[in-house]
Amino acid sequence: MTPCQVCGEPLPEGASFCPNCGSPVGSPLGTEERKMVTVLFADLVDSTGLAQRLDPERAREILGLFFEAASEELLALRGRAEKFIGDAVMAVFGLPTVHEDDALRAVRAGLAIRARTRRLSEALGLTNEPLDVHVGVESGEAATGLGPAGQLLVTGPVVNAAARLQAAAGPGEVLAGETTVALTTNAVSYGDRRQATAKGFDGDTIAGFPVQTLTPRSARRTIPFVGRSSELAILRESLHRATSTGHPVLVSVLGEPGIGKSRLADELVAGLDDDVPVLTGRARPFTDTATFAPAATIVAELAGLEEDESPEKTRRRIHELADRTVPPGDAKRVVERLALLFGMAERQTHTSFVQDVQAGFVGLVDGLAREKPAVLVFEDAHELRPPMLELIERLGSPVRSGHRRALVLALARTSLLDERPAWGTTTANAVRLRLEPLSSDESVDLARQASGRRIEDAEAIEIAERAGGNPFFIIETTGMLLPDGSDAGPSAARASLPPTVQAVVAARLDHLEPRLRELTRRASSFFVSFDMHELRTIDPEATGDEIRQLEEAEILVPEDDARPVGRWRVRHATLKEVAYASLPKRERARLHQLIADRLAETGHRSWAADHLELAAIASLDLDRDDRTVPERAAEALLDAGDHARRRMESRTAVDYYERTLALAGPEERWGVREARALAGIGEARYWLGEYPAATEVLGRAVELGREVDDPFTLSLALRFLGDIAINVEADVDKAEKLLDESLAAAEAMDEPWACTRTLLFAGWVPWTRGDHEAAEMIWRRALEVADPEDGWARVRALNSLSINRTGSDRIEPDPEGALREALALSDEASALAEDIGDQFSIAMTTVQRGRILDDQGRFEESLPCFDRAIAVFEDLGARWELGDATAERGIAKRELGRLDEAEEDLRKAIRISEELGERQLASWTWRALAQVSERRGDKAEAEQRLRRSREAEAQGPR
Repeated sequence: MTPCQVCGEPLPEGASFCPNCGSPVGSPLGTEERKMVTVLFADLVDSTGLAQRLDPERAREILGLFFEAASEELLALRGRAEKFIGDAVMAVFGLPTVHEDDALRAVRAGLAIRARTRRLSEALGLTNEPLDVHVGVESGEAATGLGPAGQLLVTGPVVNAAARLQAAAGPGEVLAGETTVALTTNAVSYGDRRQATAKGFDGDTIAGFPVQTLTPRSARRTIPFVGRSSELAILRESLHRATSTGHPVLVSVLGEPGIGKSRLADELVAGLDDDVPVLTGRARPFTDTATFAPAATIVAELAGLEEDESPEKTRRRIHELADRTVPPGDAKRVVERLALLFGMAERQTHTSFVQDVQAGFVGLVDGLAREKPAVLVFEDAHELRPPMLELIERLGSPVRSGHRRALVLALARTSLLDERPAWGTTTANAVRLRLEPLSSDESVDLARQASGRRIEDAEAIEIAERAGGNPFFIIETTGMLLPDGSDAGPSAARASLPPTVQAVVAARLDHLEPRLRELTRRASSFFVSFDMHELRTIDPEATGDEIRQLEEAEILVPEDDARPVGRWRVRHATLKEVAYASLPKRERARLHQLIADRLAETGHRSWAADHLELAAIASLDLDRDDRTVPERAAEALLDAGDHARRRMESRTAVDYYERTLALAGPEERWGVREARALAGIGEARYWLGEYPAATEVLGRAVELGREVDDPFTLSLALRFLGDIAINVEADVDKAEKLLDESLAAAEAMDEPWACTRTLLFAGWVPWTRGDHEAAEMIWRRALEVADPEDGWARVRALNSLSINRTGSDRIEPDPEGALREALALSDEASALAEDIGDQFSIAMTTVQRGRILDDQGRFEESLPCFDRAIAVFEDLGARWELGDATAERGIAKRELGRLDEAEEDLRKAIRISEELGERQLASWTWRALAQVSERRGDKAEAEQRLRRSREAEAQGPR
């Protein structure tokens, strides 16, 4: 059934008016704005009996007097009598302007209507059967707009909730809903909660609280610094420690919104010497990567980059920055890595994007903080993506050589620890500074100072109690209660104390000039900040003067307070969230699409996808059957996921792909796009070592890929399932079938990149069986098929061929010649890896060179190879490769007689193997450990370890 546009109740077929609220049934009403309003329904008790007892004319006169009395009481308390329905009145508080105490005024209006009705009954002489009312009040978000007759109307569930509460109220009772109670809890005394029947709500019930009595209330604002002296001392001591020791310190400042994290950082910065650089990482949309946007912002500021700089000028500025900060021998590599932040990769693919960006930024910071201290501030760290968080932790970790005199501040909500419980624990000098609410005395002091000593002590105490020690809440609440620019004294009329910060902020926005309010609401649709050109994309009439007015009103602030940079942001997150919530969803969809179009035109596809996703969510809320915007958003998110996957930003890729699927609609309608998203998730989880999750989602991808006949999906998904079959499931026959099917799909596409990668995986099937000739043929074919620009695949083919020349299970007529061939292939692979700049490839080929040196008995020469590779794999989080390289180093140390060190490395490799659940490393690593025991003369332990080796081998690939 069609719902009523006003109260949401189902409409009978052919109805002209809603039987629940009396609204006319017509075409959908336009929504101008979404507001937090409070709705009141007041109804005469037993009006039907009254009509039966009295003459119709007399009954009508009494009803008219009731409506007149109710309207007067509503008007006195700033309410709007929106409609009269039978013997009931519906009123709205918050139209056309929201006030911070709308909910309280509605409750007071309900009590006033009750008292006025009783006085009216006495005046009319209705003593035997007096008039009385029952009243329902609820607050909530509503859509507002003009009705068919031009009147301002509200629609939404809050209307229906208030009507149901009124119906459930007893004679003479004012029954308030949960939201109204939350907004007035410190100003109104309520009775016990009770449930009322309300079809369509959760559990078909709604909670109501009977109003008992009103309690006193009160008052305003400035921004002093109160109650954080000990926390500030910790920050200063941490900076001193970093400066004196040369080791970085990571301080995570954690707390709820508004608790004072940014203010604490500002106080530290304000007391620094002028020669201490302060680098603040914020997200900016003109960078090439949303993942590393904070790092890009810092580089752009240091290099003096502006938006729309030419690639030549950008590279030149970065080069100038590197020349003055990093050692000459490192400058070229740092420039190449930092240039990636601005979309200036020199190669077709850049699988080492994450590690290169991280290494480049660390190199820059090391240059800045080698001799003098530097402070890095990363705001809203809880919203950053995993690679950026890993970079922050890396900045706080000791350097292998030299000094990094850096204080790294990560400002975050406590939700950061929910997502990353081990945050900061991998760094040697890490401090978690959790900001607790201010004490009662500190809160009162802050309220007094924020008001300029213009409020009474009792009012300051009340503000402090209601704010719960949150400095922002105290300042905002106090600021709202004192009229700007006036000299209000103790006797001046003041607005009642705002019941919540949300109400405070909504009221503050509504008291702006209409044009400035509209501009603020539109600006809230930007994720972080905007310049004038971007703002005019969504509001062509925006002017610099309006921006200045909003700055003066403390609604907008320059993105960088130190100097005018032509970018602005909404002053704080709560203000932004409330402004955004006031936008109609149709308007949200329109604005996000406009922003996305501009971002796509300027090459920022991932940022555009994020905006399109929000547009799609708003669109679906309005009409689940309209797939226009969701389809566009899903395509953009898939593209963003592919972009991240190719760069090995695996967790970011998973996030984008899962959001693609969330917008894709019911699974029975999924097609090629969704199959590819599933395959992309599977590959990303494979590289993360999450093999069970990867197997599950890759299986789904294969099933869907076969249904929709998509060779791309099948080639990708079957390829990684094949490798998991070898290394995790130890089923070589299964792997062979999967990889054969993957190759067939790749060949059907006539796609060299897909063919090459499947061949690289397929070669390990015969190699695992000991058929080195067949493996050689497959890897040679991979090398021949590989695109000349596909350096990643060529390195792996050469490295695989080198590995195929070595190994204890291979019988060679000329072992020394085979090792020379293997070393030549390894050197060729290493040179190509260095040329493409892929750190993973460099480390992989370095391990193979170390193995060959071991086979040649050159153990001292092999150790630096393993050390270098292990350092890279640790930085990249490549767990399997780390275990492999660590085990190889343990064997070399064993041969050099360094048995304790060998034991440590080999045990670590086994732990990694067990954690991953893989079946390749364990057997030969236990065998190597057994040889350590033999050299110590412990035959019993050696036999025990050999037994473990045989058990592991029995479970290994066959």
